[in-house]
Amino acid sequence: MKVRVPMMIQDPLTTRVKGMQPTEDFYVTNERYFLDGPISERVAVLDLDPQTGALMRGVPFLPPKPGQRVGSYALQNEQDIYARDFNQVSVFGTVLRTMDLFETADALGRPLVWAFDAPQLLLVPRAGQWANAFYERDSHSIQFFYFPIHPQSNEMIYTSLSRDIVAHETGHAILDGIAPDLYNAITPQSLALHEAIADLTALMMAFDSHNLRETVLQQTGGYITNSTAFSSIAEEFGRALSRESHAAFYLRTLLNRRTLDENDRSVDDYGKPNLVPRDEPHALSEVLSGALYTVMVKIHESLKKREAQRMGTSEYSASGRALGIGAARFKRMIFRALDYLPPGEISFADYGRAIIAADQASHTEPSLEREWICDEFVTRHMVSDRAAMQVETNVAHPALADVDLETLVASDWAAYEFANRNRKLLGIPPAIPFHVRPRLDVTKLYYGSDGTRKIRECILKVLWDQKEPNPLGRRFPAQRQVSAGTTLAIDWETRRIRAHLMSDASETQRADRDAILRRLADEGTLQLERHAQAPGGHELQSAIIAETTGDLMRVRGAARMLHILQEA
Repeated sequence: MKVRVPMMIQDPLTTRVKGMQPTEDFYVTNERYFLDGPISERVAVLDLDPQTGALMRGVPFLPPKPGQRVGSYALQNEQDIYARDFNQVSVFGTVLRTMDLFETADALGRPLVWAFDAPQLLLVPRAGQWANAFYERDSHSIQFFYFPIHPQSNEMIYTSLSRDIVAHETGHAILDGIAPDLYNAITPQSLALHEAIADLTALMMAFDSHNLRETVLQQTGGYITNSTAFSSIAEEFGRALSRESHAAFYLRTLLNRRTLDENDRSVDDYGKPNLVPRDEPHALSEVLSGALYTVMVKIHESLKKREAQRMGTSEYSASGRALGIGAARFKRMIFRALDYLPPGEISFADYGRAIIAADQASHTEPSLEREWICDEFVTRHMVSDRAAMQVETNVAHPALADVDLETLVASDWAAYEFANRNRKLLGIPPAIPFHVRPRLDVTKLYYGSDGTRKIRECILKVLWDQKEPNPLGRRFPAQRQVSAGTTLAIDWETRRIRAHLMSDASETQRADRDAILRRLADEGTLQLERHAQAPGGHELQSAIIAETTGDLMRVRGAARMLHILQEA
C-alpha cells in the first residue's frame, strides 16, 4: 500500500526566509500496515496532553478508495502547519523518509532494526515545554519539545516542525540499531560519532528535498558552500535561543574548520576557536561532520565542472544535476560505512577507515573522493598521517576458503566456533570470553562505469571486554571495563575479505576516556549505581550510571547526554 504523507521541508523560519512552500509530500511504501495515530508497523505517534499527560486522539487513517491505490491521513487543514494533527503526520512522515534513505538498495540495502526489544519507535511530537529534543533507548522514543520564541511571547517553536531536528534524532535511533555499543560508550569520539552521523542525516534529508535543492541553488548561484539551509543544523531553533545579535543562528554548522590540532589558534567568523575540547561530544562532532561536508562540497564542485562540459552548458545550469548525483554518492559512502564499523569503543579514525573500506572494496580504482577524505582526516588531526587511513580489501584468507556462510549466518554455534578457531584473524585475545553479534546477510547495489551490480556479503562482528586503569579517585573503582571488537565483511561469491577492521585501542583514546569521565564525575553526572536513584526508587534519567563489581567499573547510558541542546 502507498500512503501520502505531507511533511515539513525545513523549519517554518527557513521556509519563510527562502520564500518556499513549507511542506512537500512523501509517499510511504515500505510499511505493512497503517492505523490511526499515525501508526505503522515500525513507527507510532503518541501525542500527549501537555497538562494531564493523557494520550490524545490520533489522526484517522483513510485507506485508498475503491479503484485507487493511495491512502492518506485525515487532516483538517494541510496548510495549518501549527495544528496538532499536521504536527503528528509531519513528524511521522519525516521519520519514515529518514529511515528510507538508509534502507535503499544502494545504501544499507536492508530493513533497519531498533536497538530495543520492541517493534515500534515511539514519537512524541509535543512532549512538554523545553528547548530540546532527544532519542531515548529505554523508553523506545524520540521526544520533541516546544518553547516560546522569547520569554514574553505566546508564539512557540516546535522542535517537531524542524526537519533538521526530526532527522537528527531519527539518525540517533537508527545508528543505535546499527551500532548499539555506542550507546554505552565512554570514548568521546564514539559519542561524537553519534552526533556527527545525526547531523549528517539531517544534511542528507535536506539534500533529498527537490524543492529545497532548487531554491538553494537559485539563491546561491549554484553553490552549496554558502547556504545555511544545507550546512547549518536547526536554524530556527538556534535563532530563538540566541541572545546576541552577532551570534550564529544555528546549533551547529557543518561548514567549519574545527580541528584536533593543538597548535591551531585560529577562530571562526564568530570568534569561536577552531580547536575543540577532546572531551565534549557535541563540539567534537563538528570536526568529523565538518571534514565530511568539505568533501561533499568538493564532490559537488567537481561534478559541476564535469556535467557542464558534458552538457555544453554553464556550471550553474549543471549545479542541480551535480548536486543530485553528488548527494547520492556521498550518502552511499557515509551510510554503507556504518555496517563496517567495528563494535565497542571506536574513534573517528575507525569510521574513516570504514568509509574507505566500504568504497574501496567495490571500486578498486583510485578515487578522488577517498583522497579528499584522507586529506581532511589528516589536516584536522583525526589521524596522524595518511598511512593510518589505509585498509586492505578483497583479501584471500585460508579460514574462509571452505566456510559455509549460510550456516555461519544462521547458527550461533557455528559463528562462535568459527570465531574461536580464528582468534588471531579476528584479534581476540587468548583465553578471554567474547560475544558474536547476529550476522548480516545483505546485498547492496553498486554503481560503476560498467553499470550497476549487486554484491552480497556476510558481515560478522565479534566483541570482547578488556580492563584498563580508572584514575577517577577513591569514590570509583581502580579499574574499568571497556569493549573492543572486530568487523569482518566477507564477499559471498568469492569468499574474500572485503573489509577487516578492529576498534581503536590507542593510548590517546584511553586518555580521552579519562578526561570525559573526570569531567562527568566532577559535574555529578556520573553516578555510582546505588546513588543514581530518584526519591521514588527509580533510576535517575539524567544520570550516567557507573555499575561496579568488586574493584571494576562499567559505565552505562553515556549517550543520554546527547540531547539536541548541549546544555541539557
